[in-house]
Parts: sequence; structure tokens; C-alpha cells
Amino acid sequence: MPSTSASVYALHHTLPMGYVVSPFISPARFQNTVDMVFQDLQESMDGNQWIIVVGLSPALIRRLADAEHPLENLNYRFQWDGVIGLVKVIASYFHILATTQLVGAIDSQLSAMLNATTHIRWGANTAHEPTAHNGKQPDEAFFPPSRWAPVSQTWSCPTLIIETGVPQSLSRLREDAKWWFASTNGNVRIVLILIFSGSTLHIEKWQLAPPNGPRPLGREDINALRLQNPPMPPLVPQLPATQQAYAAQEIEVTWSHAAGAPLVLPFAALFDQQPGPGQHNIVLEAQDLCSVAGCLL
Repeated sequence: MPSTSASVYALHHTLPMGYVVSPFISPARFQNTVDMVFQDLQESMDGNQWIIVVGLSPALIRRLADAEHPLENLNYRFQWDGVIGLVKVIASYFHILATTQLVGAIDSQLSAMLNATTHIRWGANTAHEPTAHNGKQPDEAFFPPSRWAPVSQTWSCPTLIIETGVPQSLSRLREDAKWWFASTNGNVRIVLILIFSGSTLHIEKWQLAPPNGPRPLGREDINALRLQNPPMPPLVPQLPATQQAYAAQEIEVTWSHAAGAPLVLPFAALFDQQPGPGQHNIVLEAQDLCSVAGCLL
């Protein structure tokens, strides 16, 4: 099992100032800690939304990682490494809505293109557990048919992840994107980061650079990759030591404008196969993204 000190370092890396460290003493105390962080977030829709929980037993980890959270009226996402946990407190209903509205916009195009919903499966906040000692819940995850499994078996990893948070969490969510790529050997193809501030919706699309690309990946190299139409993530596994993650797109959305649109999700990256007749990339134009933001602003 990873050491406690190593786990704490990995989980607190890039957290915003003011993050909370707390032992899990009882469900009631944990609920109070989460509620304290939640209430602080209500004042400005920004700030710290993170709690490091130390000294967790396997049973407590299972309880906290359960999709049916043990807290009343409070939502969070959970990550763990050894006996250390990291809780992301969901800042508001609008942050949940940002995720669901974007999923709805993607679903709308998928349903029209595939002429059926049987090929569309979202995993919500079901935890991905790459080893017996660590795991993480996303805000959403898309699974193509190639990665489904029978009910009695664990599904393979998703191809698309969504992580949502407040502005001060951006650095940490970028670190989370790298975690998804590393923990799945690049089989997660795209991570969408959503940052809702109360006045704008900021979207970043993260993916891996081609394995044969320049090392280290510089700003000019990233700009060149962004000029591709669209930038395609590698469709083969990549070991963590060879990975170079970068933001392929950054989009700033208000109810009336989307600078950096359209958001493009390559079909091959989502479905593990090239598009067939009538199939194509998911392209969310400015008006689609403004519709998503319009529900929040």
C-alpha cells in the first residue's frame, strides 16, 4: 500500500489555499466538515472546495466511494490513495447543472447520429479503481459499447471524463485530468474541465499529445497541435512515463458568446472506432454552448 506521506503529497498537490485536513471521526463530524466548506462556497461561488481525509479504513473508503453518498443534501466527489482520501465538495446546484446540460448537448447529437440511445452510456460519478488501493469519482464519464461489460463485471475505463469545479480549483482539476490519463494508460482519451464562476462557464478540453511528438512539449508545439482540425488524441495506450497532457481547447462561454467555439469531440476518440456511414465528430457550436451556459447564468 502507498505510504501515508506519499498519498498526502499526491492528493494535496495543486490544491487551493485554505483546503481542509480532517480525520474521519464519525459520519456526523464528517457531515459538519463538508457543510462548513459548502457554506463558505456560497458567499462567492469560489474558494476552497477540498477536504483531505486521513486515517481511512477500507470500509470507510467503500462507504465514501459509494455512488449513494452517506451525506444528507450535500454532494461531493471522492478520490483516495491508500488510507488518505480527497473530497471535492460540489459548490452548488449550478455546478451539477453545468455537467448535466453539457451531457445533454452531447447526447442530443449522439442520439440523432446513432438513431438510437442504446449506444449511449454515461457512468455518472461511479468510481474508477485502477488498483486495489486507489480510485476516483468523476463528475461524469462516457462509456462506448466497446467498453461495456456484463452486470456482474466491472466495466473498462471510460473514453471521456467531465470534471467540474470553481475557479480556484482549476489547477487541481488540470492535475485530475493528468491522473485520468496516467491511471488508464491513456485509454481515457479526453477530459473536459468545466469551471463555473457565476458569470461565465470556462471549458478546457485536455488530451494527450502524440507519442512521437516533441519533448518537452512547448507552447509553440501546443499551438501547432491546436491548429489541427480537430486535434486528435492518440488512439493507442500510452504508459504514464511517456505521456504529455495539454489543453487542446479553451472556451469562455456566456449566455450570448462562446470565445473559442466550437467544442469538438472526435468520434474515433469517443467510440474506439472510426465513424461509419452517417457518423461524425460531435461538434458543439457557439449557440449550443451558449444554451448550456444560459441555464446557469
